[in-house]
Order: sequence, then structure tokens, then C-alpha cells
Amino acid sequence: MTPAQANSHRNGPAAGLLPLAQFQQAVAALPLVSVDWVLTNPAGELLVGQRLNAPARGAWFTPGGRIRKGEALAVALGRVAQEELGAPPGLAATLVQRGRLMGAWDHFYPDAAFSPTVPTHYVNLPHWAALTGDEVAALRLPLGEQHGEWLWMPLEEAAQRVHGWVRAYVDWLRVR
Repeated sequence: MTPAQANSHRNGPAAGLLPLAQFQQAVAALPLVSVDWVLTNPAGELLVGQRLNAPARGAWFTPGGRIRKGEALAVALGRVAQEELGAPPGLAATLVQRGRLMGAWDHFYPDAAFSPTVPTHYVNLPHWAALTGDEVAALRLPLGEQHGEWLWMPLEEAAQRVHGWVRAYVDWLRVR
């Protein structure tokens, strides 16, 4: 959990966020629902960021985030595109319209954003979009909050280097 996220939980819930103590109880007891953006550029490379936070700290992963209570799927996809990718609002809206649901995957982790001993379970709804060159150039790919580095990775390389949960996305892309 980033300092900003922890503060938003401590200082009272922002739209759809639980206070920290309730969030910790929820993570310990329930699966979380999340979305990932599985983006490819015109060369067919996959966008991955190196995660700074648990779970999956240090792993190459597709950008994503939790769906908040009361937040529609399309709204969550747009918010995640803006926050995680630095997508301008117009591009975020285009991605939401064009993104293709790839399926639903369970992601199990031995740790949580706030604890090395609390396991986390996500039900993840990844959405794929093939970006144009102009769309790639419009992304601002923020560093420091969630990701320490970004790469456009060839699928063959990604199949070897990304986190195991993302390998399922790579396999999905390779048969398309």
C-alpha cells in the first residue's frame, strides 16, 4: 500500500475506500475485485511496470487496481487508466470503449499491501487493448507511487520475465 493510499484509509474513506482497519479485515476475509490493463503497442509488445509495492513487489506486472465499492466496472477501468497509466481523460475513455475483457483470473498472494503475513486473493478482470503509436505517446506512465520502471516487452521475453499471473495474459495474447 502506498503512503497516499494508507493516508486515504487512515484519514477516512475516500469515495469507495474503507478505513484502514476495515480494509485489513476485508483483505483477510474476502477476495478483492480488480482490473488490469493489458496493453500492446503497434510492435505487439506488452506494457509492464516493475511493482514497488506488495503483493508482487519487484515483479514485472500489467498496470491495474482494485474496483471500489459503488464503482461501476467502466468507471474503475477509466480511473485505473488515468492513475496507473497517466492516460489523459479522452484516451482513458477510448480504452474503456475499446478494451476487450479477456476473462476472469484468480490471483493468490502470500502477502498483502499492509502485511507480509496476510494473504491476498484478487479476482482480476483484465482488459486488452492494442494501442496506436499516438496513444502510446499520450501515456505518461507515472513512476514512484506504484512502479519503479516501465517497459514495452516483446511477448517472447514477457513469457519468461513477467510475474506468473501475467504469463496467463501473455499466453492469451499469443494465440490471438
